[in-house]
Amino acid sequence: MSETLLPRRGTLVAWTTQGFPPGPPYKGPTGKDFVPFGVGLVQLGDGDDAVIRVEGRLTENDPAKLEFGQHVELTMIPFAKDEDGTEIVTFAFQPVAN
Repeated sequence: MSETLLPRRGTLVAWTTQGFPPGPPYKGPTGKDFVPFGVGLVQLGDGDDAVIRVEGRLTENDPAKLEFGQHVELTMIPFAKDEDGTEIVTFAFQPVAN
């Protein structure tokens, strides 16, 4: 069986800002520790190589710094710490230069 990997880069199709903590089973910061975050719909791949659209967290939460068709790349960012202090990370898409 052959393995096909999804592209790490894509194009921002749509976005919004999550201004409140998600409901359960969300395990991230809440209350005064919560920071609004961007959520985007990203089309992975370019042109004829576009393979799928996925929804994911964005590293940018300022709508003035986001635009339709903006190129983004998958990365990992700190998310929270669990009860024993272990850092939990999550994936997010960050803007990249064309």
